[in-house]
Amino acid sequence: MADYYPLIARAVGGLEKNSGENRRALYDRARTALVSQLRGVEPALDETDITRERLALEEAIRKVEAEAAKRSRPENSEADVAEPSLRDRGLRDFRETMAEA
Repeated sequence: MADYYPLIARAVGGLEKNSGENRRALYDRARTALVSQLRGVEPALDETDITRERLALEEAIRKVEAEAAKRSRPENSEADVAEPSLRDRGLRDFRETMAEA
């Protein structure tokens, strides 16, 4: 079974614009190329071997996507430093009112 991660990571790194749309297009091309290449092997590969390679490619894609998601998250996201919601403020005010009663 091949390790597709370095190949996929390098291809993503070489994208002119590293957007989700461009990565998905790249992954689709990689999937198509892999299946085409595997189905063209003589003697023909067993279907389980083809499935195993496809799953290895998908795992590499998942790993690259997880890294992309991690890079796109800021250190301190707005959710971490945002003001409490109106609901949370209302609950806090209610608790304070009840504590005073």
